[in-house]
Amino acid sequence: MKKLLVSALALTFSLAMYAQDTGAQKAVQVAQIPGSATTANTGESIQNGSSNAVQVRQAGTEQSVLTNQDGVGNMARLMQTGNVNGNQALSGQLNLAEVDQDGYNNQSTTVQEGDFNNAYTKQNNDGGDQSLANRALIVQGTGQQAENNDAAIEQDGADNSAFTQQTYDNSDAWTIQSGIGNASEIKQNAGPENSAGHFAIVDQLGLNNESRINQSGANGDQDRNTAIARQTGMGNDVEQIQVSTGNAGGNTADVLQGFSGDITVYSAGQDDIFDAVNAFDPSLAGDDDGAGFEATNAVAFQTQTGGENDAVIVQFGDGNNAAQSQTGDSNVAQAIQNLTPDAGFGNVSSQTQVGNDNAATIVQNDRIHTSIQSQTGDGNIIVAAQRGTGNVSDIAQEGDASYGRTLQHGDFNVSLLTQRDGQSYSIYQNQNQFGGAGGNQADILQEGPMGTGVQRGLTPYTATGVTAPVQVASFTLAPIN
Repeated sequence: MKKLLVSALALTFSLAMYAQDTGAQKAVQVAQIPGSATTANTGESIQNGSSNAVQVRQAGTEQSVLTNQDGVGNMARLMQTGNVNGNQALSGQLNLAEVDQDGYNNQSTTVQEGDFNNAYTKQNNDGGDQSLANRALIVQGTGQQAENNDAAIEQDGADNSAFTQQTYDNSDAWTIQSGIGNASEIKQNAGPENSAGHFAIVDQLGLNNESRINQSGANGDQDRNTAIARQTGMGNDVEQIQVSTGNAGGNTADVLQGFSGDITVYSAGQDDIFDAVNAFDPSLAGDDDGAGFEATNAVAFQTQTGGENDAVIVQFGDGNNAAQSQTGDSNVAQAIQNLTPDAGFGNVSSQTQVGNDNAATIVQNDRIHTSIQSQTGDGNIIVAAQRGTGNVSDIAQEGDASYGRTLQHGDFNVSLLTQRDGQSYSIYQNQNQFGGAGGNQADILQEGPMGTGVQRGLTPYTATGVTAPVQVASFTLAPIN
């Protein structure tokens, strides 16, 4: 199992390490026509087919635009401005924008203001099949503020939509979609001036996938939020919201739903909390085959407010639902469901952490598990491992420095644990017993020296519904005259 987690988390780490280089294709620099001024803007537009339209506006120096449209009903509009911060000499320097469209009814809008921006939009199917009704919009910077930004959108299929908007300094974005009816929205708002900005990657393959990423806040040179969502399969939803506040560093969030291949642990915090699971329940390692499979109807939601928080959701299978919310600094949350392709069915997990330096992990596979974990305070740790059918685990820790663990293997187990202020407890139920192992229950309450709480009793909680992503905002190109 350790190997599987390592393999399931590493891709995101390797991608995130690009920082200002997502690995996406860059826009092509169009060569100046011989004899042109050395500071001239340059460009090339190629159009074949019917009813194509293109509009290019450039202001400043040494900007480049390349458009290539071949098909029916394509439109493209690009605008690049200059005179950033009143510096006419460096006006809009070295911005690149490229649009390549092939198929029917594609649209593209690219607007860049500022310095050293790169935008790349490609909508087509190189295999010869026609792409239908794809849309892409890239906007980088407002108020003539946009330095060192990257944005790339690549779509292949039918009815795909992509929306990327970046403001101010040093943001990255990458959206790749392949399939039918996919939608993606990335909106990043960095600040103040000369801040490190944000990083985002969305990779979707399949049918009816939808992803939304919104990141804001940057308080220093190294405060970069990172959000990566990768989906393979049908009908998946992801939403990730991150706000960096205070003096701490940026937040990290990752969603992986349905995947087969090698990836790696991308943070020491995630590695440490899984080490705790593996030590508590070594039997999980026996299920590792290093592979996932398509996730159907899986939903993931992650929101983080504060600094240096780390959250990851890995889901293989179908019908899964996971939500994680963290408020504070240096918290770690990990939800892993359906570890192997043997089975996957209807698991639910929800984790909420408010405070600092908390860590929580949920590991579930096979059938109809439910696990709710909530921590309020500082320095708390939760480890929950479940396998089998119909298990429920509900852990709530209030206060500081409590450690709670539940291990459930088998059928119809229920475990509730409430701890306040510096408590420690482990629950083992039907360990390594599967099939007719019995319906065990456990109810534990521990309080601090002045504890006067009331135990809530054996009433299993039901996870709250996960907020679905917001549909990509619609946009329409104005008529090109």
